[in-house]
Amino acid sequence: MKKFIATMIVSVGLLSGTNAWAEKATKESIWRSDYLLMVEQGLHALKSQRYDSAKEKLTEVAKLGNKQAQYYLAQMYLQGWGAEPDYEEGWLWLSVAMEQKTTEWNRSYKQIKGALPPEFITAMQPFVDEHIALYGAKTQDLRCEKRAAIGSHIKMVVCEKRYY
Repeated sequence: MKKFIATMIVSVGLLSGTNAWAEKATKESIWRSDYLLMVEQGLHALKSQRYDSAKEKLTEVAKLGNKQAQYYLAQMYLQGWGAEPDYEEGWLWLSVAMEQKTTEWNRSYKQIKGALPPEFITAMQPFVDEHIALYGAKTQDLRCEKRAAIGSHIKMVVCEKRYY
């Protein structure tokens, strides 16, 4: 009986230990679940119009390369959600987010680019390049690939964080 109990304790210990090791982390040693939770919390705060919290959380995960956070952070700056519009900061984040290509984002990007003076876009290009070098897919260890949504033939580029 003692041997059976000891075997069960060891088995349960091994199984529970396996679950802990099953979750993967980013190269910055952030657990996948924590990384995804940061994105979710930022988007939830934005939807709830808690702009200070949204800006803080989205900025944190945008700096880790998350394209969705970068896109919505750009929209916050460009639309003036929670503060006066900041077109420079908005353009920087939008340009980095556009490494991921979706139909909606392309449409938004073209509209915004068309509304901005060409001199502004030209003057901002060195800063855009710098922002991409800091927060872009390559630097932040993202994998970008073309794929179609389920039930669609339209392909888009989707960038996701790598986990190890």
